[in-house]
Amino acid sequence: MGTEPIDDKYIPLVGATSEYVGRSPWDFYSWGHICTGIAAFLIFSLLITLTEIFIGPPILMWWHVLSFVVIFAIIWELFENIVLWRLGVKFENRQDSIWNSLWDIIFTTGGGLLAWLIKYIIINLLAKGIIWFYIYGAAAFGVVFLFYLIGFLITSRK
Repeated sequence: MGTEPIDDKYIPLVGATSEYVGRSPWDFYSWGHICTGIAAFLIFSLLITLTEIFIGPPILMWWHVLSFVVIFAIIWELFENIVLWRLGVKFENRQDSIWNSLWDIIFTTGGGLLAWLIKYIIINLLAKGIIWFYIYGAAAFGVVFLFYLIGFLITSRK
């Protein structure tokens, strides 16, 4: 997706400096994508939860929720690297590399899988109510968001 040619210089797996943010597979924004996956799964899971509460047995399955997360991740990457880039609000006004965008989608999906695992543990294994799934999901979001902030501070340090 990036329009700037990347030289033959080394692009590290982890973009620990601003030069490699959006080019390396893992940068501090990766934590934000994991957060996005958790949040998207929690929000899309409301389709199941609210249907069960107000209507009856839901039509959607939990794997549908994860599918929505993946579709959202793809749409977000396109929006981020086309619309936000053209508006000039992307990080350092440059598009992500294809490699970084692919990994951002994987990290968002991983966040969704983490939320699904939390759902499985809370509801299926521990037999707790759905409210506990949302409480622990929000807590997981908060912890991962803290890692995002730490990564941001480390990366933007001069």
